Amino acid sequence: MELFLPDQIVLNDASNALLGDVEETARRVNEYRPLPLEVVKRIEDSLIGDRVYSSNAIEGNTLDYRETVTVLNTGRILENKRREAIEARNLGEAVKRVQLLVAGAEKAQTVENLLETHKLILRETADEYWGGRFREQRVNLTGAKHQPPDHSLVPALVERVMDRLTRADELPGLLRACWAHWALARIHPFKDGNGRIARLWQDLVLFQTNLTAAIIRPEERRDYLSALSAADDGDFNQLVQLTSQRVLTTFDKYLTEIIADQDLEAFAKDVAGEADARVDQKLQLTYQRWARKMEQLRWEFEIISSRITEKAGRVRIQLRKYDLINHSQWESIRRGGSESKNWFFTIYFDCGERRLRYVFFFGKHYPSDPDDPKERSENRVCLLIGEDDGSGQTQRLDKLDRCPISAREILLVDDTFVVKRCGEKGDDISYDRGLAPMRIAQDFIREVVLRRLT
Repeated sequence: MELFLPDQIVLNDASNALLGDVEETARRVNEYRPLPLEVVKRIEDSLIGDRVYSSNAIEGNTLDYRETVTVLNTGRILENKRREAIEARNLGEAVKRVQLLVAGAEKAQTVENLLETHKLILRETADEYWGGRFREQRVNLTGAKHQPPDHSLVPALVERVMDRLTRADELPGLLRACWAHWALARIHPFKDGNGRIARLWQDLVLFQTNLTAAIIRPEERRDYLSALSAADDGDFNQLVQLTSQRVLTTFDKYLTEIIADQDLEAFAKDVAGEADARVDQKLQLTYQRWARKMEQLRWEFEIISSRITEKAGRVRIQLRKYDLINHSQWESIRRGGSESKNWFFTIYFDCGERRLRYVFFFGKHYPSDPDDPKERSENRVCLLIGEDDGSGQTQRLDKLDRCPISAREILLVDDTFVVKRCGEKGDDISYDRGLAPMRIAQDFIREVVLRRLT
């Protein structure tokens, strides 16, 4: 089989721009190292749950995130989901072993380390015998354009991958990690667990080059498989772009913990280069950056909700996440179309008998008098807000009589958040510009708790 080498990969302008974003973001995070131990613990506790849940879910594991974290934290095997729980426990141990390889002084990129890590993944499963052993039979993947090589070629091909990863070069660490991921998935060296070991080895390379984990989400499975298929044909742009986005999202969690109250807007502008590319590449890059910012905003709401619930005696706040709209849905909404699955997250507020729910969903921003020229210059997707006061009916805040919550829309202009606000009677429209995501979340939650809930 043909095994493309990392230095043979050619990327387009959108991919190179994202690689630049990753390198600059890594530089900013690394300026704060060594990180305080409590910050490291919070980040690692969060990441291991996300990594195990997402990687297993892509392979069809039915444990939800909460069940996965329970297994990782307690080691308890859920009898009604025994196979899935064992898979979660095993992958958690494999993740920890990879982190030890990253921290160790010995060479990590060896066939022996790969086999030992794979052995953990299949421990106490139906295929335990094949844990840490290369497959000994041909494999035919249904619907695959390119089939894995004959089993007799596997040991030499894996040795070639490990040898290439140990060589020093000037290629971006993320590109080398994507190549390692693709190469192991393409070779398909094991009877089972190939996807999980390929994603783990990608993270190993990322951490070795001072980057961080690329957590590919279950809802991205179709895009992920499409990216691997394109790489089989020599086009690594989809895989590099998807991995870049996931690394940037993980780095955002680091930055949130390290500099929670620092405005990241100027930083985002510094690292965001303008792509000299075709219109469709520019739109794709615009969407990816928009998606990153929206996920950062939701993360801030999630952190603040969790911390208030921990501190407050009577007030409980819970956030439920939904899938982010994809590029096609984003384009449709920008043009004025409607999309049925446009919820981004909901927040539940409880205080005694009082219960409120707020829905944050995507819609098109329609300019009004206070909009400045930049806000009028192009169609924009914004976050709208609706309230359910317990009746089961959700109404947009701008449709409610005498609503004390000032925020009506949240949108992005030049990578900067803008909040459209209204007076209690729906008048006095104004715009707050240049707000940090944490400030937006704090203002909204404060108004709900003090003006509606209590």
